[in-house]
Amino acid sequence: MQNKNRIKRLVKNNCACYFGAKYGIPSYCCLQDGPCVFFAQDDSLPCCTYFENGVLPMDEKLDQEYKSDRNVESEFKTAKSRVNCTRCGGTFSANSNRQKYCEKCRGKARKENIRIRVRKFRQKDDSM
Repeated sequence: MQNKNRIKRLVKNNCACYFGAKYGIPSYCCLQDGPCVFFAQDDSLPCCTYFENGVLPMDEKLDQEYKSDRNVESEFKTAKSRVNCTRCGGTFSANSNRQKYCEKCRGKARKENIRIRVRKFRQKDDSM
């Protein structure tokens, strides 16, 4: 990675978790409770989520180069989760974590739940 020195400089100057030499450990990182991953001797691409989300966006050009080296998209895009419908068993893209029914079954399930609720209400009234 050709930007390793720029990344090290950004970590030293702006990372809140980097303390330099502390507790006898050179380039101490409080998140790792040991040496910072960017100061390792190997040439692999290290990963630190705090750095990627909190420190790296300060330098936009370096951010783009870093993410292109790691093949990461610059924007967070969350895919909709695939869920099985509890009524028909088919899979669909859920808009929230509470969604249980697909588009086809949603109306039928709603009508059924209303029917059950009204039946219970009427039984309650008849018993009084």
